[in-house]
Amino acid sequence: MKPVERLTAMTLSITVFVMLFIVDRVVPILSKQSAAHSALVSVIGFLTAAGTYRILGSGVTWLFSTNERLRSFVLGPSYMHGTWIGWFRGHSGDLRLMVEHFDQDFNSLVITGRSFTSDEKVHGYWSSEAVLIDPKKGELVFTYTFDVITNEASTTGVHKSRFERKSARKAPTGIAGFAHDLNDPTRIAISSKKISNELVGWEEALPKAKSMFNRC
Repeated sequence: MKPVERLTAMTLSITVFVMLFIVDRVVPILSKQSAAHSALVSVIGFLTAAGTYRILGSGVTWLFSTNERLRSFVLGPSYMHGTWIGWFRGHSGDLRLMVEHFDQDFNSLVITGRSFTSDEKVHGYWSSEAVLIDPKKGELVFTYTFDVITNEASTTGVHKSRFERKSARKAPTGIAGFAHDLNDPTRIAISSKKISNELVGWEEALPKAKSMFNRC
């Protein structure tokens, strides 16, 4: 079941439960009304059901955006929201540390990242343009725009990684793959790990990225 389908099913289930409660408590009262008011009773029932679904839908969506446990449950093996750290070696072999924010809702994922030199100076920035998560294959693919501080123009490329996870039903805790700038024959190997379900500050996460590299 896709995340959006799971979220819809949850909302419908809660709506049915609430409506059954209303029917059990309110119908006996409404049944005492005269037949002349039957049409009004039907309209009230319809509006109540529609209003209940809309209110609950808004409530579930708000909870999804603020509650990480619910977000994780709904997204299942596609859950990637949070802060990721990693490293790669550039074209000249120089070490580049990475910090990435995966900002995810129930039907989209936006990736923003920063790379740093070994002495923790900013090297570049990137952001995703189009993202595809394939939980069955355990793959993440996205196109990106990359701005290196020392370059005059932005570059675009494609990132493709495979999941590191305990099982096909679990969300990934790490990814490993390649980034490939367009019009560049060289692919850059990249490895990263998730450190938090929250979007941790860049400077706060950077020392953890350096520590991770030192353990590799």
